Amino acid sequence: MQLRRLRLERKLSQERLAELAGLNYKYIGRIELAKADPGADVLVRLARALVIPVGEIFATITPNDAGQHRLSPADLEALSSALAALTTVANRIISRQPQVLPARAPRRTRR
Repeated sequence: MQLRRLRLERKLSQERLAELAGLNYKYIGRIELAKADPGADVLVRLARALVIPVGEIFATITPNDAGQHRLSPADLEALSSALAALTTVANRIISRQPQVLPARAPRRTRR
């Protein structure tokens, strides 16, 4: 979680952030040290106090000079196929039309 970095970028003390978010400053410290797991309501209050989208609290720090990772054509094809299969299954589940299983071969009688 990037709460400490975001708070320091805005030159806010834990006390001031707590005041803006309507929380206890000790709780802010516990969140920054990962000793407390805030719920959704607390995350929304913190995001509003910092004037950022909630997702930015979880954004990772990426160096500016980091190159983009490129997928190979084979990986892109595999990913595309997997996504298509997953979409098909999800649509069947949503429409409540399960895939029909193939018929079993008749059993042989033992002699």
